[in-house]
Amino acid sequence: MNEAPSVEVAVMPPNSAFAGVVARVASGLGATLCRPDSPISADIALRVMVVDMSRVTGSPRLNSRCIIIGDGPALAAWDVIALEEVEERLPRAMRNLVECELLRARAESERETIAVLNQIGYALSAITDRTQLLDELLTHARRALRADGASIYLIDEASIESDTALGGSRNARTIRFAAAQNDTVPFFAGRTALAVDDHSLIGFVANRAIPLNIPDLRALPPDVPYKPSGTFDAATGYQTRSALLVPLVDRDGRVIGVLLFVNHKAVAGLPLASFDRVTAFSERHLALARSVASQAAVALENYRLYREIATLFDGFVEAAVTAIEARDPSTGGHSYRVAQLTEMLAREVTEADDPPFADVRFSARELTELHYAAILHDFGKVGVREEVLLKTARLYPWELAQIEQRFRIASLQATLEAINENTAEAMLPSRLSQLQEDLTLVRRLNRIGRVGESEGVAIRTVAERWKLAEAEPVLHAREVRRLCIPLGTLDPEERLEIERHVEHTYRFLRVIPWTRELRNVPALAYAHHEKLDGTGYPRRLRGEAIPYGARLMTISDIFDALTAGDRPYKGAMSPEKAVQILRAEAAAGKVLAPAVELLNAKRLWTRVVEPTS
Repeated sequence: MNEAPSVEVAVMPPNSAFAGVVARVASGLGATLCRPDSPISADIALRVMVVDMSRVTGSPRLNSRCIIIGDGPALAAWDVIALEEVEERLPRAMRNLVECELLRARAESERETIAVLNQIGYALSAITDRTQLLDELLTHARRALRADGASIYLIDEASIESDTALGGSRNARTIRFAAAQNDTVPFFAGRTALAVDDHSLIGFVANRAIPLNIPDLRALPPDVPYKPSGTFDAATGYQTRSALLVPLVDRDGRVIGVLLFVNHKAVAGLPLASFDRVTAFSERHLALARSVASQAAVALENYRLYREIATLFDGFVEAAVTAIEARDPSTGGHSYRVAQLTEMLAREVTEADDPPFADVRFSARELTELHYAAILHDFGKVGVREEVLLKTARLYPWELAQIEQRFRIASLQATLEAINENTAEAMLPSRLSQLQEDLTLVRRLNRIGRVGESEGVAIRTVAERWKLAEAEPVLHAREVRRLCIPLGTLDPEERLEIERHVEHTYRFLRVIPWTRELRNVPALAYAHHEKLDGTGYPRRLRGEAIPYGARLMTISDIFDALTAGDRPYKGAMSPEKAVQILRAEAAAGKVLAPAVELLNAKRLWTRVVEPTS
């Protein structure tokens, strides 16, 4: 039911001959008689005025809450009563006016309550941050109930899970302080964790799943099992008088928390000037608090589900990255380092006010998109043949073994020829020495970092020098081409296969039903090997066609590939040397020069944390 708003009745002038009649009628209506010039207290819902025009000098300001005795403008007042009709008509006129205004006040209060509940519902349904969720909940709920303070306690999730596993047992459950607000003094929790039992107010409500509406904590019956701790009041000088507690119950009927409101007051949002102005919460407030608690429980359950889905997805992403790096242990941690470096670089760009970055801002949503794109940027490598992915030399191990076998056969042939032909015997030592020297050259070129033109000529000479038969050279044409790879270990076909990992990544990420907030993840990952001048791959995008986040990811990817110390085919490069190479790329128009300088100026690589195994 609704609480009755407070009503005042004033007589103008106070010494009117009809003041006694007005006072008698006001008392019968439960209204308070006051002077017309007294300020209206915040806890007064309305004031009606009875104006005795026979005693008033001047022109009083009239409105629809006024009853005029004597002659006056009827349209400007609720009613006009002749002097001789006061005894007969005034009581009925005052009763009608007060009841009408009370109905108007109640209707306005209900409209405000509905508006607040709608605001709570809208706010709670749209928020995915736990701290903001609790803050919005307490703000709107305190306003609706006109509570000076409020706090929320949540059952430990481990306790909830244990409760379910034990078939509803409530043993050893705990409830923890989560958030609080107070208009009069800053709030702190005297105890952050409480047992879910009958010994405390919070524990009692959580344990029994019933609300408590306590008009005055100072006057608790002696037989109740719960006692207020008083820690907060003793430490701050605050006085907690009235209290309203309601349980938060989820869709499965489990108590997941408790809402506590303290010290009902006349006006929401203002500090208490005196604790003597505190009043009790009404049955209407209890019903409203139950409604708020119901919405809060749904919102908290939605948040829990949202967090569980996010955790599940993060677990899937971690498993995917683990699968990638398990195929190539030498690149372990690369995806995590690139993700960290890219996200840090994007944050620095957002915070920078310099002209190159003044118009570039990454929202929280865009940073999350960039994080997932960066951590999954190499997932397509699962589609690359393992021998290509793990290739650490120009020749595969089995190719080198076959070449070494042919050289042994060539040595055996030379020895047999020396035995069969007397003329060849004298040349045998030099031929065997040449074979060994040529095999050493093969082995050296197989591992050397860079192969120049002179080495290429030398290996082609070896291929022409030794033949096991007319159509069977010791070095096949494909092996010669691989030994002549200028830099790295991959021939053009193998490099193209490696480059296709970007397309594999994109096709894989396109299959995932991303939320609206993460819909750009595939496009960002797809562009992480593109270059500003169009020389990147796979689509040869240029300049602005490359998403800004992908441009930052490119820099992070190159930097980590250069500085990683766990690659078997190359040594670790110092960060300073890697920055020099990135600057050269920037000078050639391939990567974003201001971002390279920002990376170096902030030395972002020093903040990267290696993933734990």
